[in-house]
Amino acid sequence: MEVTVGPEAVVAAAPTPSRLFARRSPWRSWLIRILSLSVFFVLWELAARLDRTLLLPSPSRVVVALWDILINGELIRAFAVSVQELAIGFGLGIVAGLLIGLLMALFRPLERAISPYLYIVLSVPAIAFIPLLVIWLGLGLPSRVAVVFIFSFPIIAVNAFTGIRGVDPQLVEMGEAFCLGQRQLFWKIILPGAIPLIMAGVRLGAGRAFIGMVASEILLVSVGIGGLIQYYNATFKTAYLFAAVLAVLLVAVALTQLMRVVEARLSPWR
Repeated sequence: MEVTVGPEAVVAAAPTPSRLFARRSPWRSWLIRILSLSVFFVLWELAARLDRTLLLPSPSRVVVALWDILINGELIRAFAVSVQELAIGFGLGIVAGLLIGLLMALFRPLERAISPYLYIVLSVPAIAFIPLLVIWLGLGLPSRVAVVFIFSFPIIAVNAFTGIRGVDPQLVEMGEAFCLGQRQLFWKIILPGAIPLIMAGVRLGAGRAFIGMVASEILLVSVGIGGLIQYYNATFKTAYLFAAVLAVLLVAVALTQLMRVVEARLSPWR
């Protein structure tokens, strides 16, 4: 018997967006991550054992070196210096980025006036501004804070602007139909709708802020974690160099995960 399949059956069988983006079980996701990391570290260990130049330390040596600089206090002292510029520069980047993005989204003339400069700063490598900052601010903490700010601010501002402008107009019209005032419309519809893109910008800004922090400490003045990396590089202590870089990566990942937790608290419906 011949069976014909109509277009309705084809449509029903096709994967819907809800199926495509269905949430996987947490234990399966963690299992995949653990397996991926295990394969990576095994390959790294094998490559380090085959390398006879000592330029590639094994993961075991890196972990020992990381424990050593953690116990003797070098890592803590380095991060104590770096956290100052990171907290001030990234904090200012968040405040200024959200404020500028909000004002650009709400006022068209301000968007036309500011957006060219904002996109220029975003497209030009931020490291190119470091010589100017040295001339204007010297080699102290203000210049390092300015580097972190320049690295993080533009991406936060652009994402905040895009998130607010990208709110579904139908939701705004629905709010107006329910006689919501401008203030209620902003707090109840526009801001919640923009939070995913805003927090994406903050997460990207956090990563760029770490890059600016390390770059300023290596290129401006040898202090903090960047100075520690530069010292281990100059003294050819490759295991300690990898350990310092690994510490920066772990702290950056922890900060990114913290941003995800904040996003989940601000937008529980997602």
